Amino acid sequence: MDLNLRQIHAKDFLETTPTGELDLETSKRLILKLALENRSPGQYKVLIDTRQTTGRLTFFDMAEMVNVMIEHRESFWSKVAVITSHGSQFEHAKFTELYANNRGFQIGAFDDFLASPTDKRAQSLSLRDKD
Repeated sequence: MDLNLRQIHAKDFLETTPTGELDLETSKRLILKLALENRSPGQYKVLIDTRQTTGRLTFFDMAEMVNVMIEHRESFWSKVAVITSHGSQFEHAKFTELYANNRGFQIGAFDDFLASPTDKRAQSLSLRDKD
């Protein structure tokens, strides 16, 4: 099975201040840069790995990051999977999923995405190509 997947680690686009808060403007510029790199001819499916994220993201910060993805949905295929750790980080990812899905942009939050190829939500995101 072929999978044209682009894995993006949160540290590649989330910049924090020395106090651990998100530098929102820099982070938005970095995710936009990644989005532009993801345009045709690459057409990657996107998996954002936030398991090693440090710092604090507010719900506002997450909503702003999703808005950048929505504005450039052609670079993300309107479908993104976020893999994260258990606990509060997963709850924040679930909020991101809900916020995006309510705006017609599919984000799925997973805590063990690649270990679950039969996961119905993973299939609905079509991140795994069919044989």
